Amino acid sequence: MTAFDAALAGFAALDETALARPWPFRGHAMDVRYALYRTLEEAQEAHARLAARPCPESRRILSLAGRAFGDLRGLLTGLPADLLDRAPREGEWSIRETLRHILLIERRYALQTLYALERADADPMRIPEDRLAGVAATVDGSGGIGELLDRVGAARAETDGQLGDVASARMTRPTTWVHYDVDVRFRLHRFAAHLVEHTVQCEKTLAGLGWRPPEGCRVARRVAALVGELEGLGGTAEAREIEVRLAERFASLPAA
Repeated sequence: MTAFDAALAGFAALDETALARPWPFRGHAMDVRYALYRTLEEAQEAHARLAARPCPESRRILSLAGRAFGDLRGLLTGLPADLLDRAPREGEWSIRETLRHILLIERRYALQTLYALERADADPMRIPEDRLAGVAATVDGSGGIGELLDRVGAARAETDGQLGDVASARMTRPTTWVHYDVDVRFRLHRFAAHLVEHTVQCEKTLAGLGWRPPEGCRVARRVAALVGELEGLGGTAEAREIEVRLAERFASLPAA
């Protein structure tokens, strides 16, 4: 677990009472809550600077998937281990099963979108099934919540590297999704939408298990989401700086 993940989990576990404890800021007393909100403000400042730079449409689209993954990461980082494999009702997925599905679809979407960009006009519109068949075998659903999230994050970074610089003229390359004729632009937007869909599913799963996120988790999710978007926009250095700030602030919190 990185220092950022540890800080994210630590802040996420704080309830209203813990967040109301005093926290020093610029010679005055704020509360612990503001340690999170100040980090969010700094992430917003970095985002505003990055948003002003020229950027391919494909990278801006995928930055929304980065934001969606950050939100999921903020929800689940530090999740109690006993909730990972429990399903709220028979026939429904556990958090582990949902994360495995997210990882599988991230990889399949990337492969299908790359095929649409690389295929010759004479090639079939739909990717050959044998190219998709082996993807499931590469998806590792073992380990704890941190390991699962790390694998999704690595797959997201790979997608961004492969598809973040699609030329404008190729955004309308024809492809398919389910039974529909679409284009590359449509498929790129699917990455974020799919992550949001299954983040909502995770929220429903946890609610069904009787777990409610503390206030700290609700704010930490916003920070993690913006860090994910910064990375998606190519702001790796900016994202790392925000992660360092959050870790330093968590380390500075007063003892309970």
